[in-house]
Amino acid sequence: MRPMFPFGRYGEPDDPARLIAWPATDEARWITGQVIDTEGGFGRYRPRGA
Repeated sequence: MRPMFPFGRYGEPDDPARLIAWPATDEARWITGQVIDTEGGFGRYRPRGA
């Protein structure tokens, strides 16, 4: 399954943790009502030749 991920690796606990913490920062102050996926591109990514 690993080649099916665009970054060539499985997600680590730190990956979604940083996204979960980000909306509480000043950098996200203009973001409202969004659904932000954190699947590493797996849900939309298709390897070449697939």
